[in-house]
Amino acid sequence: MRWRLIRLILACGLCAWLAACAGGGGASGPEAALSQYVSACLEGRYEDAWQHLSAADREQKPLEAYVEERKDPGTLLARNLGRFISHDIRDIERVNEHCARATVDVCIPDFRAIVGEVSGAMEAAAWPEGALDNVSFVRRHVGSFERKYQEQGIPKRTVRETILLVRENGQWKVSAGWGRGRD
Repeated sequence: MRWRLIRLILACGLCAWLAACAGGGGASGPEAALSQYVSACLEGRYEDAWQHLSAADREQKPLEAYVEERKDPGTLLARNLGRFISHDIRDIERVNEHCARATVDVCIPDFRAIVGEVSGAMEAAAWPEGALDNVSFVRRHVGSFERKYQEQGIPKRTVRETILLVRENGQWKVSAGWGRGRD
């Protein structure tokens, strides 16, 4: 009975090991690697995004510098921004077995349009004299824009970006170009 239990445990361990090896340990193709990278960037997970960069890029820009360039102050607006951002990988062209080129559309809130609309409305409005009246005035106006954007959606714009990928040690990585002198 004891030997059966030991054999069963060894068989389960062997199956788990084979399953892990069959998975390849990373992204299976450029599509998966790119999707993981873009999602990490858009969600503010910059440490994860950096891991998806090519070795040459990671050598040129250490993790600390990469995160420092991208980190946000953690404000309410910054934390909630991710809900309004989406991406679509339009196509991926494999240039050769070690290189691919992708086109990604990123849909982001159009802050120029939003700020312009709010600013224009506030400039045109007749501001009350008293401080407490001003608070009420601003709340009403901000509330009306909030209601409008909840009902009609936030103005957005789509930015198309071309991203290069390279295959390193059997895994696809994003090539930002820093390792080639392109910054």
